[in-house]
Amino acid sequence: MKEADKVKDVQELNKEVKDMRKEIDSMKELLGGLIKVMMEHDDQFNGEDEYN
Repeated sequence: MKEADKVKDVQELNKEVKDMRKEIDSMKELLGGLIKVMMEHDDQFNGEDEYN
């Protein structure tokens, strides 16, 4: 494998990792919002109420 090919492969992998990190950050934000909504919903009920 030529040196130029190795550099190109590393650059492609670096781009993929950056894209994955962006996706993970988006998922963390989404899950954080979902947990917040669930916690707020849970606070609306006391221990005697059922969810049905």
